[in-house]
Amino acid sequence: MDADNDTTTPGQPDWNRVRQEFPTTSRWVYMDIARKAILPKRIEVGARDWFQNIYESAGDEAFSMEAVEDTRRVVAETFGAPSEQIALIKNTSEGVNVVARGFPWRPGDNVVISDAEHENNTFPWRRLGDRGVEVRCVRPDRQGRTTVDCYAPAVDARTRVISVAWVTYGNGYRADLSTLSDFCRDRGIRLVVDGIQAVGVIASPLEQLGVDVLVAGGHKAQFSLAGAGFMYATREMIELLDPPYAAKFSFASNDRRQPTLELAHDAHRFEYGNPNFLGCWVQKRSARFIGQIGLDNVEARVRALTTRLIEEAGRRQLRIRTPARWEERAGIVSIDLDRHAGEVVAKLKDQGVIVSEKDGHLRASVHIYNNEEDIEQLLVSLQRC
Repeated sequence: MDADNDTTTPGQPDWNRVRQEFPTTSRWVYMDIARKAILPKRIEVGARDWFQNIYESAGDEAFSMEAVEDTRRVVAETFGAPSEQIALIKNTSEGVNVVARGFPWRPGDNVVISDAEHENNTFPWRRLGDRGVEVRCVRPDRQGRTTVDCYAPAVDARTRVISVAWVTYGNGYRADLSTLSDFCRDRGIRLVVDGIQAVGVIASPLEQLGVDVLVAGGHKAQFSLAGAGFMYATREMIELLDPPYAAKFSFASNDRRQPTLELAHDAHRFEYGNPNFLGCWVQKRSARFIGQIGLDNVEARVRALTTRLIEEAGRRQLRIRTPARWEERAGIVSIDLDRHAGEVVAKLKDQGVIVSEKDGHLRASVHIYNNEEDIEQLLVSLQRC
């Protein structure tokens, strides 16, 4: 019982056919996946299958841990990591907290972040003050980029972690993880990454990023549900982190009478209790959907659409806050309207166009269900506001 019928053509996806998988696009110009995903029809079918399995078979598959392990395998294959280094967690916040509370800090240590980070990559670190850990916050450069040069002055011999968004939620800047990784490795610093705005858009395999930990909720570019995300960690970090919570799945043995507790030596150590069975069921199908299309194809499509939006907006004398070079951006395009964007966002919705206001600016974010007509409609509607 599986809703995984392929609706794509290997190599060259039919983007019109892909768009038809998303019923929302028949009613809205939806350019707000950086906030929440609209979902393909196969996710609805998959969710129905989950309930049907409960009705017909008392949940022998719906509540199966083997099915959860199958989700882990598919997520790992799709995004490029060994399955034993993938933990199926709820969201980005949980993953950041696992690292923040589980890292072996010493009083006087510090962690470096930037003030361009989302709240969920800020608050967990700030709480470390009760353990004598200082949080140092750096500012982006004048172009809105948080580069190695921004972090370097805040780093010293007591810096243990740098935590950064792969793609910044506000202006859409994509961090140069390769350069950051080299910088951190040379200094014995751990690189922790909030990947939620990049996973499902950027084709780079997780294992090749050079990061120590990457966390990502599934409810954005992965086309999954809230409460169904993942955490990737290197083998060294898995052993280093002491999970803040523990239950039977966190340990090498599930025997509650074991004389000595031994944490699992893979990413299971960060999981505990019953998983989000429905979320994992959907997560497998959404990851498989992306895998069928091909992450290289996804990235190329998002690149083409965002490039068109940036160029067409520029022709209309709109100021783009997002870097123009593809290597410095992903699916987010931020526009400075010379006024607070909140009222404009509301007016656009009245015209059938859904975008966001972030930090006072208009944020449009695209994915594979968008097309060139969506971009034109956004820009035409903007002229009416």
